[in-house]
Amino acid sequence: MESLDHVRKLFENSAFNQHLNIRTDIFEAGNVRCTLQVQDHHLNVNGAVHGGVLFSLLDSVMGATIRSKTGIPLVTVNMSTHYLAAVFEGEKLTARAEITHLGRSLVTAEGFLEGEDGLLKTKAIGTFKLLRKA
Repeated sequence: MESLDHVRKLFENSAFNQHLNIRTDIFEAGNVRCTLQVQDHHLNVNGAVHGGVLFSLLDSVMGATIRSKTGIPLVTVNMSTHYLAAVFEGEKLTARAEITHLGRSLVTAEGFLEGEDGLLKTKAIGTFKLLRKA
């Protein structure tokens, strides 16, 4: 089982998370909160944040929340995302997750993405497989 400090360092040093500019506010066992300051490279052709960025932020925070609690590497099996409101350049997003089911090999979590105004912008539910050693 990985230590919480090790998991935090993996998350914060992830090249992908750094590329998106995901920042960690809270990293505790089962409680991870991240932020993203929206910049022009996050935008789609319509001038709003690309859905893939929002998806990735939620996938990352749900995975980090699960791994911070279990100390076990994991992969995303399935994820359903609901885009509730557009997000634009300059906005600061906050992402958090809750584990709703923790089984021996499969974990379900919900992710929530809020704007600075406190309104829910995007939410997701995901299923993740724990990669236990044989």
